[in-house]
Formats: sequence, structure tokens, C-alpha cells
Amino acid sequence: MIYTDWTICNKEFSRKKKRSKDALFTIGNGYFGVRGFFEEDTEDVDSFGGIYMAGIFGKGDYPAWEGMSRELCNVTNVFRVHLSIDGEKISVKENVEEFSQLLDMETGRYYRTYVYTTNEKKKIRISFERFASMSDKRLLGQKIEIESLNSDIEIEVGRFLDSNVKNLNLKSCEPLPIQPGKNHVVERLVKDWSINTKLDDADETILAFSHKLSDVGEVAEKKKIKDGYACGEIDRFFLKKGEKKSFWKLISAYSSKDEEGILEDRFLNSEISYEKAFEEHKKIWKEKWKISDIKIRGNKEDQAALRYNIFQLLCVCPEHTDKLSIGARGLSGEMYEGCVFWDNEIFKFPFFVYTNPEAARKLLMFRYHTLEAAKRHAKRNLFEGALYPWQVSEKGIEQTPINGGAYYAIHITADIAYAVQQYWNVSGDDEFILKYGAEILVEIARFFASRVDYDEDIKAFEIRAVRGPNEYDVMVNNNVYTNKMAIESLKTAERALVILENKYPEKLQNFLKKHDVSHKERMTWKKIAENIIIPYKKDMSLYLEDDAYLKRRPLDMKKAKPTQKRIIDTTIPYEALPLYQVTKQSDVVLMMNLFPHMFTKEEKRAAYEFYEPKTAHDSSLSYAPYGVMAAALENKEEAYKYFRKSAYLDIDDRQLNTISGIHFANFGGTWQLAYFGYAGISENKGVLHVNPHLPEEWTEMEITAIFRGNIVSIQINKETIRLSLQKSKGMLIVNVNGIEYQMTDKNSVILKER
Repeated sequence: MIYTDWTICNKEFSRKKKRSKDALFTIGNGYFGVRGFFEEDTEDVDSFGGIYMAGIFGKGDYPAWEGMSRELCNVTNVFRVHLSIDGEKISVKENVEEFSQLLDMETGRYYRTYVYTTNEKKKIRISFERFASMSDKRLLGQKIEIESLNSDIEIEVGRFLDSNVKNLNLKSCEPLPIQPGKNHVVERLVKDWSINTKLDDADETILAFSHKLSDVGEVAEKKKIKDGYACGEIDRFFLKKGEKKSFWKLISAYSSKDEEGILEDRFLNSEISYEKAFEEHKKIWKEKWKISDIKIRGNKEDQAALRYNIFQLLCVCPEHTDKLSIGARGLSGEMYEGCVFWDNEIFKFPFFVYTNPEAARKLLMFRYHTLEAAKRHAKRNLFEGALYPWQVSEKGIEQTPINGGAYYAIHITADIAYAVQQYWNVSGDDEFILKYGAEILVEIARFFASRVDYDEDIKAFEIRAVRGPNEYDVMVNNNVYTNKMAIESLKTAERALVILENKYPEKLQNFLKKHDVSHKERMTWKKIAENIIIPYKKDMSLYLEDDAYLKRRPLDMKKAKPTQKRIIDTTIPYEALPLYQVTKQSDVVLMMNLFPHMFTKEEKRAAYEFYEPKTAHDSSLSYAPYGVMAAALENKEEAYKYFRKSAYLDIDDRQLNTISGIHFANFGGTWQLAYFGYAGISENKGVLHVNPHLPEEWTEMEITAIFRGNIVSIQINKETIRLSLQKSKGMLIVNVNGIEYQMTDKNSVILKER
């Protein structure tokens, strides 16, 4: 891979690696996700493209907890292209020359080019460009340029909307889940310039795609194509040696789920051009990077890789609605059927809290809109309050197959309470808490009050039969992450009510009455929170993953994991794992990162040194938390090792599964490693903390934080820390390396000698 500050570029063409690169070069805008597939591919699964739309799902093939499951749907291939030279159909083979595919992250553009040699030794250069508009979420753009290099040629170009597609995955599974899957289209209406498709989902969703084609110029023949699956146009023209021609098309899509309805005629009758659409798109990217960018000096590759991780987070967030959230693989592949997991709140969400609080609020609103489904889920499992599903659909329904273990993974519910609290702490958005957040917190508190069991012998509450972030525990009692998060959920609910009672007493009383929250119930939460057991070995200053972890057998990690593949895929069956002291991914370390001011440095060091050798890192969620902790412990070498593993996880295909979609939680983790680890950003009691630990490989770092309406720029190098208030909203209190400062006006600057 070749890097510049704003681009990553692949110049190696390999059919074997192509589908992984398809995922790597995904672009999007929160409404669309478009894999970096080849427009001219017409064979096998590659001909299906790889375009996904937020909230668009087809029918699955197993019963969910309510109704049938569903899976992310690969939609009409709107970029389909047919190319031929002197009657010879172009098919990209291993022997193409000067191949390059490039992601321009500054402007959100994917570019691909190569030189093709015909059987008659005629050479042409073909280039493709595409973007998913940030200014008009329903708009996609494509530009093609063809140049004749050594002779006169006849070219035939067909540009289509092609609904004859299937899903790329027959099954969402390892190791290579790319093989023709389902066709979710049950009806089609093909028009001259548009296609409407009806899906097989329970909502009978209709998708409408339209395209506008630029004039190719002088042509020998022009044919309009319309059949039962596709519509478009074929142009035949000539190029002389050294001559080139470029042309574009714009695509618009609407869904029957959109609030506006289907408005294809408005697009077809518009005067929009590719250049104008792309310029508007670039303006939005420029604004987003002003806040979201992390600038570093010292390593060009790291700069590009870090921006790639941020870029993908910006591409996937559904800012156009508050009814959707971000799936584990976003809109880049069908792995996990497009479902939302706990990693959304713990790994991805913090990025938006500090850089785009409006988007963060919408992501939380998704959890509010699915609160009733979570309450039904708790009730069917014989609990009170709200039990948020482990693998959730856009309607809030548990998608993990029944008997698949979702029953044990209850920390997802506490993770959502944590996200509500984090958003409130950082944004100061009381209105959200009053209208929505407090209700979420109350129902989560009710769930945990009904989920604990009181042990008379030890005079404490336990949470039994759970699975924490260390999924290799399978099922344990008193997972410390789950118990700690449950404690904080109960405390947060009561704390929120106290704060609202002091600030908005009348509104709070109306809330308590409406939701039947009694003083007795609140005191019960308090009692439980103060008496939930926390496994801890005092003589080691060590928090234990669960109450039986030390009783298990040690495991030789070199024998258990001789390759990059997961332990359960190579050496030890899943059922055998509870016998051993083995951790799939960060668990205790992650817990400490979430509450950086609650634990001593001695406790953090004990956890890191004890669990790091026992952690298999068999999840993309594992590298970044260990990196954050290593940075906090000033273990620069270890922190940088984990940064490289996290930041380059998909770029280097470290886990050998990028083919099925890129890892959005890991992108959020990479950002956290840089932001929370290296820049040392945290929040505590209304104060923004900055405690940097730059790696040796970087000489300078610059970030931006939005904190309680203030926008502050933070520049860090080996000697100084400089804070500049770009936008002020009242007094901002910051704590830099243990010393508090007050920033009150737009030009306030702190220069702190380190």
C-alpha cells in the first residue's frame, strides 16, 4: 500500500485479494455504502457489485425472537458498465498494467485506473471515479475516462442500472463468506431511466433508482437498453491514437421507508451536473474534517491510516435519521446481517460525542425508538424494565438465533446507559435527558434490579449466568465488567433524577408520575448498586474477570494460537474454553478505560500485566483498548504496537476477514487510542482533562474537541501543550496534566511547558 497524508493507494492487482480490497475501498455517506467493486466485472458474484442502503434489509432464513430474521440487502448495481474495444469485451485480468486504486479521503472520492491491452496489442487507459454525496444523501456519482494510447480504436460503452443482483453472502460465516446469496427482489418495474424494485422483507420495501447520463459526444451508434432487469444506454464511438473521452452519470435513490417518499421525477427533471454535485460534496467533507481530523507529524503512513479509520466513521453515520444506527460492518458487507451490537455505544459512539454531538444524539435516539422492543424482550425473559438485544435489528428485535447465547450477554444494556451518561457529561444536553435519556436510564435500572440475585451467605448481590466482553468465558457468574457496568447504570439513573430534580423540579415530578417511579424503587436501586459483588484480589491489586477466573488452568498461548486465526477456529473448541485462563478480547482493561478516574495506576498496571499475556486478541475490539491502557501507563512501545495493529487492521487484512466487510468498531477504537490514549482526553465532573502521552514515532499531534458547546483545538508536541478556544459557550474548565485552567473567551490560549 502506498500512502500520502490524505490517500491510500493499492497498485497490486490480484484476483485472489480483489474482494478484500473491494471492502477496503468502501465509500459512503450514511445512506449508501458502496464497496470498491469493479464496474465492468460481469462474472460470478463480482457482477453483483456491493451497494447497501441504511435500513434496507431482505428476509432472513431463521426465526428471530419476534418474526423472521432479516439480512442486509445488496441493492441494484447502479454502476454497471459494459466495455468493449474493437468488439473485444474488456475483462480485468492478472496481466493488466499500471493498475491503481486510490481512496482520496479529503474529498471522499474513490478512483481506479489501469492500462488494458487487447488481443491485437492495442492499449487503452481506463479510469473510473465515484463518490457518495455528502450534500445530497440520495445521490451517487460516477465518471469514466478512456484514452487510446497506441492506435485508433472503436469503443462500445454501456452504462446501466442493473437489478439482476443477489446478496454476496450465502451465509454470514467464516472463513470466506463470499458466494452468491439470496435475491431479495420479488418485483421489478423497469422504466426508461429508472428501476423500482420490491423486496421480500416484511415491510415490502420499494426502492427506486434513477440515473442521468452525460452526453458522450459524437457517436457512431446510440442504443437505449431496457429489459426485465436493467435499463441504460450503449454508445459506440471512435478514438484516435492519443485521444481521450470522459463522461459521467449521477444516480439517485429513494426508499418507501424515507419520510419524503419516492421522488424520482424530481431528480430526472433537475439540471444537476457531476461537477456541481461533486463540488457541493467536497464542501461538506471540508467542514467535517475541520472538527474530525487528527493531524500528526512524524509518520506519513500513520497519518494516512489514522485518517482512513476516521474517514470510514464519517462515511457510515446515518445523520439523515434518528431511526437507525451503525452495524458491526457498517454498509461495507453482509457479515452479521447488518445488525447493531454493543460495540456501537462503546467503540464508535465516543467519536461522535466529541466531534459531532448532533449525530451522537441521533444514534442514542435509535435506542430510544427501540425502547419498547427492549421492554418486550425483558418481559419475555421474565425480567422487568428494558433488556436491549445483543444483535439488534433496526426495529429493536433480537436477531441472534434463539439458543445462540444472547440471553447471557446482558452488558449491552449497561453499555447503552453508559453512552447516555457519556453524551450528557460531554454535551450538557439536559433536554435530551428530560425527553428521552431519563426514560432509557430508568428502564435499564429496572432491568438490573430484576436481574440480580441476593446471596445471604456473603450479604451481597450477584449477577449470575452472564457473558462479558471476554466471550471465551462462555457463561460465568459475576463478570466484573458486567457487574461494574450494572452498578454504574443503577447509580446513573438515580444521579440523573437528582440532577433533574434540582434543575427542573416540576418537569421531573411529571416524569416520575408518568413512569411510576417511586422513592422506594429509587432506594432499591441505591441499595443494589452499593452491594453488587466486584471480584477483586486485594494482594494483587487485581480486578478479576469473574469469580472463577483464577481457578482455571493456565494456557500456553503460543500453542493455543499458532497463527493469526482465532483459537476456536484452529486449536480449542468453544465448549472447552472455560477450562482455561484465556481472554478473547479486552475485558477488565476495557472496563478501566471507560472509567479512567475510578482506578489507581497500580490497579491499571496490575490488570494490564496480568491479562495481556492471556489475551488472544481474537476480536477486532481488542487491540485499541490495550493500546489506550498502555499509553496511560506510559508504555510507549506497547501502545504504539497496538496502534499499528488497530489502525492497519483492515488495510493489512490482519484478521483475514476484511473480505466480508470492514471493522467499524475497530475504527472507533483506533480513534480512541489516538484521542483518549495519546492525547489523553477524558471527562470528569464537568472538566475536560488533557494528559498526553505521544509515541516516540510522532513529534506533534493536533485534535479538536467539542465539549459542552465549546470548540477547543489542542496541539501537543514533545515540549508544549497548547489549547485554543475556537468557539466559546460560557466558561470551559480544563485540567492539563493535573492543573486546572479556566478558558472564557474565543482567543484564550494555554501554553503549558511539559
